[in-house]
Amino acid sequence: MQATDVDWFDHYYEKFIANKDIVQESKDDYRLSFDDWKEHMSGTGRHPTLPAESHLDSFIMEKLVSMSGERVRVKLNHVKLVYEWMQRENRLPHPADHNPFYDALDRYESQLKSKEAKDFPKVTIEDIRRVVKSIKHVGERAMTVFQLKTGVRSSELGNVRFPEITLTNHDVMDHYEPLGIGTSDQLDGIENAVYIPPHKVRKGNKRTRPTVIPIDDETRKALVDWLLIRPDNGDDHLFLTQKGKPVDKSSLRYVWEKHWHPEFEYGDEDKYRSIVPHYSRHWMSSWFRAEKDFPEPWVQYLRGDKQGPDIGTRRSAMHRYIHMHYEQVEDSYRRDVFPLGL
Repeated sequence: MQATDVDWFDHYYEKFIANKDIVQESKDDYRLSFDDWKEHMSGTGRHPTLPAESHLDSFIMEKLVSMSGERVRVKLNHVKLVYEWMQRENRLPHPADHNPFYDALDRYESQLKSKEAKDFPKVTIEDIRRVVKSIKHVGERAMTVFQLKTGVRSSELGNVRFPEITLTNHDVMDHYEPLGIGTSDQLDGIENAVYIPPHKVRKGNKRTRPTVIPIDDETRKALVDWLLIRPDNGDDHLFLTQKGKPVDKSSLRYVWEKHWHPEFEYGDEDKYRSIVPHYSRHWMSSWFRAEKDFPEPWVQYLRGDKQGPDIGTRRSAMHRYIHMHYEQVEDSYRRDVFPLGL
C-alpha cells in the first residue's frame, strides 16, 4: 500500500483526537477542518498532505469569504498538526526545514485576525430574480432555486437522495417510489421538505446538526419541472449532470459561473468574492436575519450550525431535535422566504 493511499487525516484523528480529553464539539471542529481541507485539495491533483503554497493561498481566500479570519486560522492550525506529524514520522518526503503552513500564517497574518467574514458583492432581490428567470435549462434552474432557498452547501446539494425529499405532486411521488422518495424517518408526517443529514451521518456534508428544511411553492414547482424530465438511470441522487452523473462541487460551480459571470465576477485579486454557489448560503442567512428578523437560533437551525450540547447520531435523538426546531420555523419560513416571481 502506498503512503498516498492512506487517509492520514483520519489516521491522525483516531490516534490523537478521538480519545483526547476535550469536549465532543472540539473534536468535531478537528474533523470539520480536516474534511474542509481534503475537499479543497480533492480537485488539485495533489495529495492533501502535500500542498503547495498556492493551495494554501486559495484555501485561505476562499474561506475568508464565508467565515472570520480567526476561524480560518483555527482550521489551518488543525491541518498543520497533521503536516508536522508526518514530518516527524518521515511518512512522506516532507522537508524538515520547511513548513508552508507557517509561511501562509505569516502572509495572511492580518486577515487571519479578523472577526468578520469578507463582504459579499452587493446583490439585490431584483438581481436574483432577473438572473434566475433567465436560466432556461430546467435542471440548472432547479438546482439554483433549491440552493438559494435552502442555503445548502454544494456538497450537501449533491448528496441529496430521493428518500430525503418529499413533494406534494402525485406524478413525481409515484414515478420515484421505486427509488424511495420521501421515505426517510426524519420526514415522517412532513410534506414539501428536504432532510440534510449532518457530517457524521453523510460523508461530504459539513453541517454539525441534522436539518429538515421546508420547500416553498416556488422551489417545489422548480423541482417538479426537473423531476418530470430527469433521466431514469436508477441513481437515487436528486440532481444529475447532463451526462447522468450526480452533480458535485465542480459541476455546480460551472452552473453558477455560467449564469452569474461576468456580471457578478470579480477580478483575479478578489475573485473569491465573485458570486459562486456558496453565495446562496450567505444570501439565505442574510435574508432571514436582516430582512425578516428571524431569531438567531432559527437561522442556525436552517444552516445546520451547532446549538447546545452534542446530540449524537442516534435516530431518535436526531428526530427529536429536528421536529422541535422544524415546528418552530416552518410557518415563518414559508411565509417569509424571498419570492423569485417564478
